[in-house]
Amino acid sequence: MKNVTLFWVSLLFLLAACSNAPAQGYNPKAGYDPTIKDVSILQLITNPQAYDNAKVRFIAYLRLEFEGNGLYLHREDYENGISQNAIWVDEPRGLTKEQREQVNNRYVICAGTFRASGHGHMGLFSGELADVTRLSPWPSRTELEKLRVSDQKEVPH
Repeated sequence: MKNVTLFWVSLLFLLAACSNAPAQGYNPKAGYDPTIKDVSILQLITNPQAYDNAKVRFIAYLRLEFEGNGLYLHREDYENGISQNAIWVDEPRGLTKEQREQVNNRYVICAGTFRASGHGHMGLFSGELADVTRLSPWPSRTELEKLRVSDQKEVPH
């Protein structure tokens, strides 16, 4: 599982580095940060005290809405209102309207400081991501395949 995650993270970084498209999402301090722990949102939900006040990075489904900003284990958890399978996310103040549209209602790779004692609006969430430093779209397999196919078309034979 760890190797699969590493593969997809590496692929995403490679695509971002090779792409001529502007960066998407919110990532004002792009670059390597050795203090960030790569975790699963499942680890944060099931063992929050182990990551309390830690800088973390993980992939989750993001929904930004009034009194309901959450990073969900699955899109279906959001759709069915299962906030116990989610972490409240403090929306970054520097997040522009365009960046918000790029990341809302989709899977994202995110980074920030996890707070086990934070539970968001009305205490409904299983933790909180504060001091957010990254919210970037996480491409689906379909999106990656489209990129691969379009790149092959541009290569002269």
